Amino acid sequence: MKTLILNWFSALLLVGLNTCTKNPAIEADKTLVDTKWDLQSFEVIGVGESDIGSQGIILVFTKDGRVEGKSRNIKGNLAGPGNSNGGVYELGLDGSLSIKQTYTTQVGLPAGSRYTEYFQALRNASAYEIERNRLRIFYDSRTKALNFKAE
Repeated sequence: MKTLILNWFSALLLVGLNTCTKNPAIEADKTLVDTKWDLQSFEVIGVGESDIGSQGIILVFTKDGRVEGKSRNIKGNLAGPGNSNGGVYELGLDGSLSIKQTYTTQVGLPAGSRYTEYFQALRNASAYEIERNRLRIFYDSRTKALNFKAE
């Protein structure tokens, strides 16, 4: 009987420890993770949307809690490798989102680029929502949003 109780307690402890190491929101939101999100617009809530400027941006949330982004030139005869950005993200079951330990390269930004504005918005992210193949990342106290479409 003691062995049975000890085995039951050990199994319960292992399940509990395994649960503590995982972000439940990441496990629950399979749509967000490992999808290539293509930035479509910047939005001021209640006012409207504006275009993304001269650079397209792709964003990916990974299973291990990292976010990775890459820019590409979309207007004019601009060439170049683009810029990279990323960080570590945390999700809440209430739709909250925070991105920390951020990094970026900002080499050769073309005229009309909104890359710097995008990166600052990402650093100030506070929430997200997904509807069908659309992702909205809210920032500046939910007064603004980055709007993405699944690629």
